[in-house]
Amino acid sequence: MLTLAIAVTAFTASYAQKGDKVKATPEQRAERTTAQLQTKLGLTEAQKEKVYKIEVEKQKKQEAWSQKQREEMKDKMQARKADMKESEEKLQKVLTDDQKAKYEALKTSRKQDMKDRKGRHPRQHRSAPLASATSENS
Repeated sequence: MLTLAIAVTAFTASYAQKGDKVKATPEQRAERTTAQLQTKLGLTEAQKEKVYKIEVEKQKKQEAWSQKQREEMKDKMQARKADMKESEEKLQKVLTDDQKAKYEALKTSRKQDMKDRKGRHPRQHRSAPLASATSENS
């Protein structure tokens, strides 16, 4: 009970000082969940302490899992970049100087198209290239 009171006090004090931009600790998230469950389910003090322990364990596992996922994604992105660079280098060896210049202009145009599409509904940008491709072929 005392531990729980200290946790609530620490949570309230740190939250008030840092605002809601700071990521909550597993203990803080567990406290918040436990408080909600106590209110909604009418937990006894004994149940509340047990639920808190369960929630802390769950939150710590979730945090570890999320960290692992972030690291794996970072590794995948680095591998993808390396593959793209390798492909780009191979392509550059095949193209003539004139083709390289056209290719660079094409990449620049594609980058600008991506920037222009950002924030639009996915279907909006799908039809535009088809329309322009159709008019070019006509």
